Amino acid sequence: MQTAALLGTGLVIGFRLDDSTAAPPATFSPNAFLSIGSDGSIVLMAKNPEIGQGVKTSLPQIIAEELEVPWTMVQVRQALLDEKYGDQGAGGSTSVKTNFTALRQAGASAREMLVEAAARRWNLPLNRCAAREAKVYRSDTGASLTYAELAQDAAKLSPRANPKLKAPKQFKVIGQPLPGVDVRAIVRGQAEFGIDARPAGALVACIERCPVFGGAVRSVDDSAALKVPGVVRVIRLDASSRPTRNGAGVAVLATSTWAAMQGRRALKVEWDTRGGETESTASLRAQFERNLANPAVVVRNDGDTAGAFAAPGARAIEAVYEVPLLAHVPMEPMNYTAHVRADGADVWGPTQVPDDVQRATADLTGLPLDKVTVRMTRSGGGFGRRLVVDYACEAVLLSKASGQPVQVVWTREDDVRHDFYRPAGMYRLRAALDGQQRLTAWDVTGSTTPRRAFANPASPPFATEVFPDAFPAGLVPHLRVAYTPVVSKIPRGALRAPGHNATCWVDQSFLDEVAHAAHKDPVALRLELLGTGDRELPFRDHGGPMWSTARMRHVIELAAERSGWRRPAAKGVYRGFACHFMFGAYVAEVVSLRMTGPNAFKVDEVLAVVDCGIVVNRSGALNQIEGGIMDGLSVALNQRIDIDAGRVVQGNFNDYPVLRMHEAPRIVTHFVDSTAHPEGLGEMSTPPLAPALCNALFAATGKRIRQLPIRLG
Repeated sequence: MQTAALLGTGLVIGFRLDDSTAAPPATFSPNAFLSIGSDGSIVLMAKNPEIGQGVKTSLPQIIAEELEVPWTMVQVRQALLDEKYGDQGAGGSTSVKTNFTALRQAGASAREMLVEAAARRWNLPLNRCAAREAKVYRSDTGASLTYAELAQDAAKLSPRANPKLKAPKQFKVIGQPLPGVDVRAIVRGQAEFGIDARPAGALVACIERCPVFGGAVRSVDDSAALKVPGVVRVIRLDASSRPTRNGAGVAVLATSTWAAMQGRRALKVEWDTRGGETESTASLRAQFERNLANPAVVVRNDGDTAGAFAAPGARAIEAVYEVPLLAHVPMEPMNYTAHVRADGADVWGPTQVPDDVQRATADLTGLPLDKVTVRMTRSGGGFGRRLVVDYACEAVLLSKASGQPVQVVWTREDDVRHDFYRPAGMYRLRAALDGQQRLTAWDVTGSTTPRRAFANPASPPFATEVFPDAFPAGLVPHLRVAYTPVVSKIPRGALRAPGHNATCWVDQSFLDEVAHAAHKDPVALRLELLGTGDRELPFRDHGGPMWSTARMRHVIELAAERSGWRRPAAKGVYRGFACHFMFGAYVAEVVSLRMTGPNAFKVDEVLAVVDCGIVVNRSGALNQIEGGIMDGLSVALNQRIDIDAGRVVQGNFNDYPVLRMHEAPRIVTHFVDSTAHPEGLGEMSTPPLAPALCNALFAATGKRIRQLPIRLG
């Protein structure tokens, strides 16, 4: 635990709060995460960015549990970026799982110091004093002292190492369905999102970007733009040498968003497309097809796959699946604000990686890191798009060039046409069944536009494009996974459940094909592969967690039971099943649908069973599961990005639609009761949705869906 320095009893050195709301004076602040005032105020810090995943509530909730304070007494503040908080990123569904123990210790350490302060005042042994409801009670008389009364004395004590943590059965705050701390402000329009965070006197910038990926500005005529009322300046931006920073463009700076947009329309820009115009959806598909015939890298090879296919009595099943490029389309388009000065820089806006923003700002301005202050606003969605700092770099460069605070604002068309897209790809799968209809071999060959290789050419190109440890790896004696990348100028990045949002659909759809070819129930086949007992198998994606066959079997069996899978479905209702493991969590989903026409259907219900260990905030957890399912449905039903002559064809929600209210199904979620360490949750329900839906459509129509989005006719 890092202890803040104290001067006297009222001044906390280095304890900084989000300046959007004044905080009461702190009397007792034993670590960076909490502060208690002699006026009774209890301030808990939310250290990670809030992008809709609920961590501004769940992380302080963990502290409150061990601190023994009622949630109604707590004030939550969004922390600034500061190394004393440790990692402050939001990605990979890691915020709760990686902070759970440290935040419990922060609360427990403070609680022990308050108990010790009371024991000293009463001259009692520590075991005769106990904390609850923001008070310390003595066991002999029942007398109590409030935390406010003890704050000054506690501030004079030192925290003990390894404070005692509560047993899960003692939890009173963890596990409760608490509403988000900003919900009331959001409903009233008072919450500060990045697009709201514009300081007085700031200029607004809209940027005309090269419509062809990898291009540059050849020439610009800004004479008409400068005549637009409110336009102040036009600035040319060259592309960064780093692919995840800003691209080439021409920025119009104005006194209002409208003026900046109108000025941008008046620009006359000639572009150097640098060969990017040769790329198209068709050219990518042609490369995928060639690569499947000649894979470059074998990333896993168990047993003798070729021998299993050639064995007497073996029967081969084969299919090719294809996934498109996808855009993120968070409801709040990209925006960021920067004020670069000679002596420092203040930057603020929606991001998932405030530390990357700080480093990029320091690089672009030449300022030391400690002279760059990063404030985190709420984000109107992230989904992986805000893991990239290109839009923040634009704001920093324009503020530095203009000498004024600048807010960069993207339109929806900017957002769709200049994204870092989910990779497109094609997968060929082959399975072998022996004479007893047992799955003996599994062979996957993939070719995609790899996302990690785009950001860093030294990265293994197959990383997150194929998962050599994914189900049914380790459960089939003969297994081979191969991969070949496609080189492309199209920007690629992480999208909710990166990689898994493609590979789970491929694997779980094909496993359904295998089950039907073997004349086996799809759930029964999965259980047969898992076997009995418990095996711990490696899954080397995202930190190398092990996965448990027993926990996977449990969510599968529970989903089958709760959905009535083993009973005949109601007349006209068709069901599909899928399961998945990622980021430490296990999910099984059953989709139920009805056909409403020869090539039309309505999803009635999605049932999800989730084992993510301890659930910190049940309300927030439900939101994440339901939101992930809705995202999965949007992708499966509606979404694809097409490229023509190096340009994105789609531009807004009219041709890149998100799920509509009438399309939304009933969602039933069951969390497995668990005392295991909490695992990732924000992305886990998305991958199984598409395969469960496509498997249900096969049950209804006999047609296999091997290309997304779904088209039956």
